Amino acid sequence: MNCPNCEAELPHTADVCDNCGQEFCPHCHEPVPARSTMCLACGETWSLACSECGHEISSTDTKCAHCGLSFEEEFEPCPHCGQLMSDTADICPHCKGERCPTCGAALQPNTLSCAQCGTTFVLHCPGCQTEVPDGATKCHNCGLVFVETSAAEGDRCPQCGALIMAGDGMCSACGSTFCPRCLASTTEEDRVCSKCGLELFFNCPDCGFELLASASICPSCDRLFARSCPNCQRAIYAAPIECAACHNALPAEKASLARPALGEIGAQIVIPKLVKCPSCEYRFDPLAGPCPNCGAMVCSQCHRLALENENVCIYCGAELPTMILACPKCGVEVSADVEVCPNCGLDLSGKCPQCRKQLPDGADHCPHCNQSVCPECGSATSEDAVQCAVCGAQFTFACPECGADVASNATSCPKCKAVFEA
Repeated sequence: MNCPNCEAELPHTADVCDNCGQEFCPHCHEPVPARSTMCLACGETWSLACSECGHEISSTDTKCAHCGLSFEEEFEPCPHCGQLMSDTADICPHCKGERCPTCGAALQPNTLSCAQCGTTFVLHCPGCQTEVPDGATKCHNCGLVFVETSAAEGDRCPQCGALIMAGDGMCSACGSTFCPRCLASTTEEDRVCSKCGLELFFNCPDCGFELLASASICPSCDRLFARSCPNCQRAIYAAPIECAACHNALPAEKASLARPALGEIGAQIVIPKLVKCPSCEYRFDPLAGPCPNCGAMVCSQCHRLALENENVCIYCGAELPTMILACPKCGVEVSADVEVCPNCGLDLSGKCPQCRKQLPDGADHCPHCNQSVCPECGSATSEDAVQCAVCGAQFTFACPECGADVASNATSCPKCKAVFEA
């Protein structure tokens, strides 16, 4: 059912809406006033209990006589429209805007993580309540379709419907495996695709190392494998010596001896090769580092998601870009586990300078004590500061209406034209 107050989707047996606090009759589930003891629709009666200690209370009590818990509801302004809403509600009953249940920051529609505190949210299938990955177009448990897709959008996972790269053989969203040729679902025990008959694994003819049928390079001996015929462009799997369609001989060479790509000859001008991030679909150069949109590390050779703290891709053996950490104040290179810069003494622990609790990455204030901090170096700042006095970082401000970046001295938003109070 849908909550009549905030329209949030709820189980039909819900006694209270977790989003706005609306209460329902435990018998017929019709909405009832807060702290009622009788339903006017069906006549059902019930008693009230303290949520802290469980002792029975009356509807007129303002606090529990046993544990002292106060029942008076507190209100605070909605981060979207500014009207008062319950401090326990996640959806404003006035504008229907959502806010983060952890820090109270405004959330945009379909947001899966809070930009202020970093809290991440999970998606659930409305049919069976099974958790589904971001990007899925259907539930892998009950098969319910969320979004209709077209063939022009690209290949999609046969289990969850998320966009995939056919040659990967595994969906990065839900982890299910599939045949790289016909995309039929497979299991980890399958050696041959039951639909098209493709052998899903093969042994490198040079060193015997077992590889996926779509692997383009052997991480053991550096052998390259053609994945399309240079003559007829037919897709190639495993390591045949000639194309089965046109019988053209297929190249077999070592990666270290392979012909240099266009742009690597003469003046050593390298043309960046942009690939689509398998996590967020943003196009970027994987040789330059992680995806600038979502932070995922992608192998520049096979374009698969790389594991954290890995220097070599586990799928194709290619080297991954090495990330160098530097002190935001003096620029000296530091290791990831150092808590104090050995050169300038800056605190690099990532803890709040006021309460010493861990700060979320990129936070501009502590979610525990509300101390304003620099999102670059973590040093304490004032709420109206426009620049960090420690590392010199320039701060940007966000429009409370649309979230667009605005200058610190701006009186209106250049995007939505909202006027700011002095």
